[in-house]
Amino acid sequence: MAFAQAAPPARSVRVVQGDTLEALAARYGVSVQELMRLNKITRPEELQIGQSLKLPPSKGLVQVRTGDTLAVLAARHRTTVAELQKANPGVKPDQLTLGAWLKLPPVPAPAKTTPPATAAATAKPQAPAAKSAAAPAPASPPAVKAPAPNPPPSPQPPRPGEAVRWRFYGNTLVDWGGWKLHPGGVRVSLVQPTQAEVGPIRAQATAVAVHCGSLRQAWLINGAWEPWAVPVGRSVGQQIVLDLCANVSDPTGPAIAPPSAP
Repeated sequence: MAFAQAAPPARSVRVVQGDTLEALAARYGVSVQELMRLNKITRPEELQIGQSLKLPPSKGLVQVRTGDTLAVLAARHRTTVAELQKANPGVKPDQLTLGAWLKLPPVPAPAKTTPPATAAATAKPQAPAAKSAAAPAPASPPAVKAPAPNPPPSPQPPRPGEAVRWRFYGNTLVDWGGWKLHPGGVRVSLVQPTQAEVGPIRAQATAVAVHCGSLRQAWLINGAWEPWAVPVGRSVGQQIVLDLCANVSDPTGPAIAPPSAP
């Protein structure tokens, strides 16, 4: 019989006044789409106070779905078949059970570098720069065309040895461990898109920006940001917007000047 790990403990949350799916997704580090799928929600605006919502399982677990193999799961989660088998003793690659839960190997910590010693006394740290006031998020998407953003510098690809986690959207990759939150609710991440998911023009993009207040996105193509636009429903672009806006962490992102918030 194929190896199957016991189902993880069920998680749920009760809706209180003021809750929205977006707020709950951000609070618990999950995506809006996952909340809608788990709870069979088709109209998010009809949430009821006191309603109990199921939450996805804790991070570090993955559920086997139709078409999954150990090789597919290893590629999707940036690990190896050997590491998956080590984390799940007894798993047989040719006998995966549909719906089974597998443990994901722990993410290796980035190597620490020791700063060179200096003969002089330790320098005093610079005084932190004054924080600039965050741009206010728009109350609603404007009806006029968004202004052209200032051209940012070209993004730098991850250096060898960096612990960068890339997330697959079809064959399109998003740098999930290196996105950056900017003023005005703009989030920017490096991307490696493919034509099949985003089209021939955006397939040349090197970064994507999302604005969570209006659920719009812009792509950095040949060093210039395209205008803000609402992605097509159920597209890879829309899924990137929903997932990035649901992510509550803020890792050190790429040195890219973001477009102005729409």
